[in-house]
Amino acid sequence: MSLSDNSRKKRGQTTSTITEAERIVADQVSPNRRAEILEYLKLFGYKPDRTILQVHLVGFFNKRRTNVRAVEQREAAAKRYGGTTFVVVGRTHDPSIMDSVIKPKKKRDETSPGYVGYLWKSKDPQKRAPHEVIPLDFTPVHVPYPADWKNMFATKGFMVALHVPTSFAKHKNKLSRALYRAGKKADVRKPWDFVEEIRSSGYGQQAAEDPLSILKIRLAKGEISPQEYEKLRHTLTT
Repeated sequence: MSLSDNSRKKRGQTTSTITEAERIVADQVSPNRRAEILEYLKLFGYKPDRTILQVHLVGFFNKRRTNVRAVEQREAAAKRYGGTTFVVVGRTHDPSIMDSVIKPKKKRDETSPGYVGYLWKSKDPQKRAPHEVIPLDFTPVHVPYPADWKNMFATKGFMVALHVPTSFAKHKNKLSRALYRAGKKADVRKPWDFVEEIRSSGYGQQAAEDPLSILKIRLAKGEISPQEYEKLRHTLTT
């Protein structure tokens, strides 16, 4: 057997293992999991047609190369809006997410070394919203990720993050504390009743989507170029 044959066999075995792991997860979670992911993300102001989700490797998340200007911009934005707009919402260990993300176009030295790419309906080849693409093992922040799932996928994991509306920046810490309290007793395999409990308590209701303001902040932070800003602004307003 040639080396190329061995390579193809190994790739086939890996794909088969991941497919089996995904089947096991799908059998264990709520049949309504996609809708639950949607409702969970809505707590942060997520809108299927407009929100962009970023994907980062665990262990490298937000480890940017030294950039004094970028640090100053983030601090200024946090001071202006009463908090940062960027927040991690959960994690997945399923490597298939790598096949769905849109790869970043920025130069490597301008981004976090762990930044994998983003999910956005407008850029998805099949026009799928981010919550329709995220693997079913997606686990909300503060909810324990099952050890057996981690062993099946055998990856370090991927962090999923987004920019909350600027009007919600100063409120997101309250939501995080509510999620922390709920997460301690939640089982990701079971129905996510904690989402409705948190919403009924008033958390997350301030997160009315403000896409244009988010674009302005991303431009100010240097996360997108003026050309990208104009293109995205045109998409959102047409």
